[in-house]
Amino acid sequence: MSTNATKLIFKRLVREYEFLIEDLKDIESANSEIKDSFMKELSNIDDDGVLETEHIESMASDWAKHNKLIEDSEKESNKHPEFKKLFRKVVVICHPDKLSKDISESVFAEYKEIYEDVVDANEKEDWAKLIRCAIKLEIDIPESAYDQVSSIEASIDKLKERQNNIVNSTAWVWYKTDKDDAKQSILKKHLDLMSMLTKK
Repeated sequence: MSTNATKLIFKRLVREYEFLIEDLKDIESANSEIKDSFMKELSNIDDDGVLETEHIESMASDWAKHNKLIEDSEKESNKHPEFKKLFRKVVVICHPDKLSKDISESVFAEYKEIYEDVVDANEKEDWAKLIRCAIKLEIDIPESAYDQVSSIEASIDKLKERQNNIVNSTAWVWYKTDKDDAKQSILKKHLDLMSMLTKK
């Protein structure tokens, strides 16, 4: 039986996770625009055609493969029985094929988004995301979920790491820099680095 203190810590972590998810969406949306602007400015000073080399595309492809390997390794785990049970409860309610034909488009879209989140949670055995979906659907959280504090903390750490990777990226730092000469310096250093990498 979980103590009241454990439940309060659990609730606090779920709230923090919820905030970080929404915050990350905003950061990623802003970052998409920032990266476009950064690459446009970078291409303006790319007199040697560094951005057009096959090596840059190969590096991007290698990075994507690396990320896929990490994701695949995260999927390889024996899921907790209570995780499976809660997953099934959530899916029964939000699966697009199970939804009533009478619901509005906005409600359908909301349930579809929850369904996509719960599928992702299941693939990664992400307790925090699964619990977030259950709460949205007003499903009672099983007592055993309160023992997953360390798992939720790990999910929070991953979200923070993703945020930090974005806000510490060259494009983001460039965007947040006020002075034009400092902006140009960042662009030039980044292009020089890319040029060095293409020669390896």
